Amino acid sequence: MKLMLIFVDADHAPAVEQLLEASDVPGYSEFPGVLGKGTTGKKFGNRAFPGSSTLYFVASRDGRCGALCDQLEALRATAGPEAGLRVYVLDATEVL
Repeated sequence: MKLMLIFVDADHAPAVEQLLEASDVPGYSEFPGVLGKGTTGKKFGNRAFPGSSTLYFVASRDGRCGALCDQLEALRATAGPEAGLRVYVLDATEVL
């Protein structure tokens, strides 16, 4: 099993959500309003550092991650660097 962590600028989150809804992953968790600092700068939701990110957790069987990563890569190419789209894939073990 794989665990995907998908970070995206909150303004571009609807496009990621559309991909997730259209994909064959069984489900996902969404964490809106994620604050922090990354390669696109600081996002703390205040006047000095406006904005936030959205984080998606997707647990999926190995074969499904590849197709979704391809779709996310195409979205990143279209949206550009300001979308702040980052994807991490980790090995995961379901224990319960």
